[in-house]
Amino acid sequence: MTTRRDVQCSFSSFSAPGGIVVQVNTSGEKIQLERDSMSCSLDKICTIAQNINKIRPAEMKEVEVREAYRVLDTLAHSMHKNDLEPKECDRRGELAWMILKRLMIEDNLFDPVNDVLLPIHGYPVIVDHALCHNAIKCMAQSNQRHLFDKALLILNTLEEHFIESQSNKIRPVGRSYALLLDAARHHISLGNDEVVSFVENLMTNASRQETWGNNLVTVNRHIFNAALNTLCSRAETSSRAAEVIERMISQDNAPLDQASFSICLKAILSSKGLQETSTDILTSIEPLLVKMEEHSYLPSQVTMTPLLDHLSKRGDLHEITRILNWMEDMYQRRGWEDIRPNRIHFNTLINAMSKSKNGGRKAMEILNKMKAMYANGSNPSTRPDLVTYNAVLNAIAKEMTSSGNKRNQMISDKGERAESLLSQMEDGMEGDHIVPDIVSYNTVLSAHMNSHAIDAAEKVQAILQRMSDRDIEPDLLSYTACINTLAKSKMHGSAQKAEDLLRKLEEAYAAGNEDLKPDIKCYNSVIFAWANSSDSGAVQKAYHLLNEMELKRKYGDRPDLIPDAVSYTSIIRSFAKQDNGEGSSLKNYILNKAKFNVDDGALNNVLLLTEIESNKDSGVAAEKAEQVLRSMLKESQNDHSKLKPNTITFNTVIDAWSKSNAKNAAAKAQEILKEMQILHEEGYPGVCPDTFSFASVLNAFANSAEANAAEKAEELLRHMCSLNKDGNTNIVPNTICFATVIKAYSRCGTKGSAEKAESILRWMVSDYHNGNTDFKPNTICFTSVCDAWSKSGDSRAVKKVEELISWMESLSASGHKDVSPNQHTYNTLITAVARSKDPMKSTKALQILRHMQDVLNIKPGSVSFSNVLNACSFTHGTPSVRQTALKIAIIVLEEAIETASPKDRLNVVYGAFFQACANLM
Repeated sequence: MTTRRDVQCSFSSFSAPGGIVVQVNTSGEKIQLERDSMSCSLDKICTIAQNINKIRPAEMKEVEVREAYRVLDTLAHSMHKNDLEPKECDRRGELAWMILKRLMIEDNLFDPVNDVLLPIHGYPVIVDHALCHNAIKCMAQSNQRHLFDKALLILNTLEEHFIESQSNKIRPVGRSYALLLDAARHHISLGNDEVVSFVENLMTNASRQETWGNNLVTVNRHIFNAALNTLCSRAETSSRAAEVIERMISQDNAPLDQASFSICLKAILSSKGLQETSTDILTSIEPLLVKMEEHSYLPSQVTMTPLLDHLSKRGDLHEITRILNWMEDMYQRRGWEDIRPNRIHFNTLINAMSKSKNGGRKAMEILNKMKAMYANGSNPSTRPDLVTYNAVLNAIAKEMTSSGNKRNQMISDKGERAESLLSQMEDGMEGDHIVPDIVSYNTVLSAHMNSHAIDAAEKVQAILQRMSDRDIEPDLLSYTACINTLAKSKMHGSAQKAEDLLRKLEEAYAAGNEDLKPDIKCYNSVIFAWANSSDSGAVQKAYHLLNEMELKRKYGDRPDLIPDAVSYTSIIRSFAKQDNGEGSSLKNYILNKAKFNVDDGALNNVLLLTEIESNKDSGVAAEKAEQVLRSMLKESQNDHSKLKPNTITFNTVIDAWSKSNAKNAAAKAQEILKEMQILHEEGYPGVCPDTFSFASVLNAFANSAEANAAEKAEELLRHMCSLNKDGNTNIVPNTICFATVIKAYSRCGTKGSAEKAESILRWMVSDYHNGNTDFKPNTICFTSVCDAWSKSGDSRAVKKVEELISWMESLSASGHKDVSPNQHTYNTLITAVARSKDPMKSTKALQILRHMQDVLNIKPGSVSFSNVLNACSFTHGTPSVRQTALKIAIIVLEEAIETASPKDRLNVVYGAFFQACANLM
């Protein structure tokens, strides 16, 4: 039996810097390992570990023990977690456990028959705390829960041994506690309560070790902050985690440092308790910052970063202003100079506004506040600079022109607002130190490009001229923005102007200006412009431009100018729109060219999108697209074929079926999804069902009139959840998936569908509160459930919708702004009232309408007014009740006419009013 002294003495011969050690394994093979490098791969270590594992118990030689020691040391210290892939981390952990377990067997510390750790008795010969820590490190840093549990068990065994024996020769070390605390943060299989209990127990055990005299364990800031960090990761969904954090930092002599307070601040801001009970952030954070001051750590810009991040995500301008005033007050009252609002704070917030709704308008308000504070002398450090103005322009340019649906963008005035601010900067109205640069102009060009305004093309050309007039040379981004804007314009001559700018870029590049080298995006934009133009000969010009690209690539100096799927698709779509034979033959000609120039995935899209575009008006687009898919699958059997369908190909066909009005559309979509799954299981390359695949089939069921479509959608959703739970990360059920199933129940109208829709919503909310952020509910989900109840014919409908709206208002008031009830939500309540048997429903419907207008400041639309009129129309009762209903109908009609906008459907309102008159008079 090898003794510890032999092992420790032998180890010195292996620690020569840069030395190469030659070892002999059990098979007599020589293995060379560099001590100070990572040349010892996991494969080699695996071979060593397997060979060591083959040795019979009590027969390990000294050289083999040393080899096991050294390999475990290499795993722990020469292979860092950040340099390894997740699977490699898991393998590293498994190998570490395999080696440690074999050494424990040799030391009679592990029972291989029952696969359990044995209590430590006396003084082990081979295993020591350094060896155990190395194994714990590798095991804790893996992603495998069973390795994490074993690492914890090893630590607990060492703890018990030290307390019982008081032996300094094998005991826990402090670094093991920090590693396990940090590891718990990343194990999603641990529930919130499990994590909190784990942290509390481990911190208690560490303190106990320190109390019993283990000088290798000190509850220092590393262990303390690791515990705080892990609790902070659960504070958003666990009130208990936030409570433990608060209790920990309140302890006397707690090892707090700057990082500790930053972690605590982050935890407070994200805590479930703060979200549910109060929106007053100041009440929660001020005591923490005062405590920070007591520990001689003055709050700084670094400390305030979590607060600024939190505020920017919420996008509440009123709250931001209040916090900034508080920061100034803290500077005045307590001398916290580093948190006094300055230009950097404001610039950070303005940048964040670009990600929030109406961010440009909020950014302008912040800019005006900065200017006012500087002008009145209250805070000279808030003087805006050019970075500030460019950040405001960027926030304006990035405003969404609709609810976020890029396929249905609406006209916006953001181009005009951005240009107005630019003009003030040009004229010196914002101060002599504010002179617009290339970033300023390009941002305004981007704002116009994405505004979808009718005159956007004219605006960008004028700005391009202004840049030249002010000796600001437009760059490639400037020209690209102008070309894109012209390409989207419907005005006569826009395509030619886009091509003129492209030619200007080509001339500049030919003259030696490398910075103005037009890329594939520029060419594609001009091709798109011609392909969608109504000008004479437009399609042919697009075709000639494509040929020009190919010639320059093959015979010119532009080998990078390779036509892609966008290039071919634009032209094919334009040819597909031509009803004559020439258009069809040219389409097929271009399609054949695409087969030799476009990569597999892109070519598949060209083919499918062409069929969908060509047949979308005939109602057979999905059928044609599936035919193309079948041809690809057949062609793919040829090894040399480029027509190999992939995930995108299948998803495109499924999506086409989900939007089809064919009776069997949902069944077809599900059939293709099942085919994807089978191909994936058989190892077909590039085909793997993902979230989009399932979401499209869910949408097909939601749009289907098939019996039990909603139930099938729910079954598919639960299957998604099951696959994800089993570790399939390609399939992640999300808010859209849940909303689609709820919509399916809302539309089906069968008995009990409202209850089922609500059960899906409650499942969603429950999982979200338990930490699954992918299941975050929103207004659409709640409103769809309200809609299901309003149309259910159930006597409880009104009460149910009222309860749901009350729930939404409560969540919204606690900070969940994504579930605020809107016009559509209240329309469902009016509908529920209108369909009820309440004789006073006309009065109640009017009260809801007034509540929307006067209390919630929600402008009713034509649907709102029509629903109230329907409540009047179907009012039954005494002549007096009916007369009241008629009066309400007249008032509502007059109001609908007075407040109508061009998009309101007054014909529907008139129809509902005439029906009310017929029923009530």
